[in-house]
Amino acid sequence: MSAVERRSGAGIQSAERALRILELVGAAPTGLTAAEIAERLGLGQSTAYRLLATLQHEDYLTRQPGEHRYILGRSVDQLGRALQVQLVATDPVRAVLRALHDTAHAPAYLTVFRGDDIAVAHIADSPEHPRIGQLHVGFAEASHTTAFGKLMLASRDDAAVARFLEKRGAARLTAASVTDVATLREQLDEVRAQQLAVEVEEYLPKLACIAAPVRSPAGRVVGAVSVSVSAKDLPSRAWELERAVRRGAWQVSARVAG
Repeated sequence: MSAVERRSGAGIQSAERALRILELVGAAPTGLTAAEIAERLGLGQSTAYRLLATLQHEDYLTRQPGEHRYILGRSVDQLGRALQVQLVATDPVRAVLRALHDTAHAPAYLTVFRGDDIAVAHIADSPEHPRIGQLHVGFAEASHTTAFGKLMLASRDDAAVARFLEKRGAARLTAASVTDVATLREQLDEVRAQQLAVEVEEYLPKLACIAAPVRSPAGRVVGAVSVSVSAKDLPSRAWELERAVRRGAWQVSARVAG
């Protein structure tokens, strides 16, 4: 066996051991000590500490101050959030968004929950119907001013909305932005009743958006489908766009697994 093959084999073994460590720690509600991990995997102390140090350096594992128990780190959470995006923004779902763009003659957006945030997962646009300049995949700002943000916030209870606003705030982006919590709650109640969200010039001047919910097979809101148009065009196109967005959201919901 060559030196390269030996190094490759050792690398695979280290990777497998690192994955087993993550599985063990993930299955332990209060975490595990280095000694417990070494014993359960049959590792020497030096090997266990080397792997743990690497995982901790990359933030896949962490320890609370003063604690000797390892728990999962933020990198694992980020992977979990990315997985949720990928599970929703599949090729069939992307095809639905493209068809919505073509039918509505407007950029179409898919947003999903990413932890406590509301993030853009996919955009279907074109030179003729470009996306909103500030929006990009991963965008998770100003949800209190966007149609898809209001739609998804409306799926949460008042306590969850309060926590979201405490974390993210409700900054005024335009003269039409709703920043008063009581007024925003009234808007969310209306969204819950209509199962549709519309915003006009709250996020950007001269822009309007309309959004409908994406639901899991169990009926839980897991995202939103939306389109954006100029504010002056919305009154004449409202019914057409509502039908297109509701249909697009229903088609995405039919393609969401779990």
